[in-house]
Amino acid sequence: MRWLVQSWFLIALIILLPGGMTWGLLTTDAWRQVTFGRIDPRPTTVAILFLMAFSLDSSRLKDAFRTPVPVIWGTIVNIVLLPLLAWPIALHFSLTDFSLGLMIAAVVPCTLATASVSTRQAGGNDAISLLVTLLTNGISVVLTPLWLKWTISIDADIDPWPVIGNLSATVLLPTVLGQLARQWGWLGRLAVRRKFEVGILAQCLVLLIVTKAAVEAGGQLQNQPVWPAGGEFLVLVVACGALHLAAMLIAEVGGRWLAVARMDRIALVFAGSQKTLPVGLLLSSMPSITGRVSLPFVTFPILLFHAVQLLMDTGIANQIARTGKQDESVS
Repeated sequence: MRWLVQSWFLIALIILLPGGMTWGLLTTDAWRQVTFGRIDPRPTTVAILFLMAFSLDSSRLKDAFRTPVPVIWGTIVNIVLLPLLAWPIALHFSLTDFSLGLMIAAVVPCTLATASVSTRQAGGNDAISLLVTLLTNGISVVLTPLWLKWTISIDADIDPWPVIGNLSATVLLPTVLGQLARQWGWLGRLAVRRKFEVGILAQCLVLLIVTKAAVEAGGQLQNQPVWPAGGEFLVLVVACGALHLAAMLIAEVGGRWLAVARMDRIALVFAGSQKTLPVGLLLSSMPSITGRVSLPFVTFPILLFHAVQLLMDTGIANQIARTGKQDESVS
């Protein structure tokens, strides 16, 4: 039962991704338009990020500000080094959908949903992960569209300014408002008492836009005479896992070199490597990003990266927690 409570989101992803694509493949365009077609990813993303920010406990952020080195390093790994690692790998794919989708997955900010959860599960300092999350979400408003312009300008002539304005309204503003709402009397008390329920609601909304993306991808597949080879899908899965693991190792090794405390390094491992799903799906739906051409497989790398990081981090967090308990018993 405990495993189900911890893994329900991953289980839902595993069911909804292929299920949504299959359903979209077997249904008509009219049916998709009157059901999931009515879901607008932009206001849904705003609601998700507001709820996630509202549920983040920011009371320990002052302590993290006193030692900014871990936060700065985690931010650099997440929003600078990981995109640099993904760039040559993305160019390897012959399918533009996979190249663009993998870069989108790499350049979005740290997830507001699971970085702190994974950090706490492993026994790390969740104040560091909170601050890295907030900082990357703020910086990404400007840096994410610039990353995409620099790396995929051959495939799509991206004007970064509309994207910056869009991300400011859909990412930065709800994140700031969510944290401000926590400071307001009864709302702050509600956020503390109902943190679990608020988090569940936000994750359910994430699953809603995941299902919409899967159903629409399935619908577009009806008009695709050629699908990617199974080997290319396998390479994509391996690439997502390798990028995530590489970012975790870089965060850990750099943290040791900077003499960061163990609890803070645990936070760096997760906050430096995890990426948010809603913002990635939002970017993949923007015509200014996709070049206004049909890219039915562009959401695959984004969805796969999120599923892979959830699967890997659940096991890694449990292993770190067990190692910490063993060290305590020996000492």
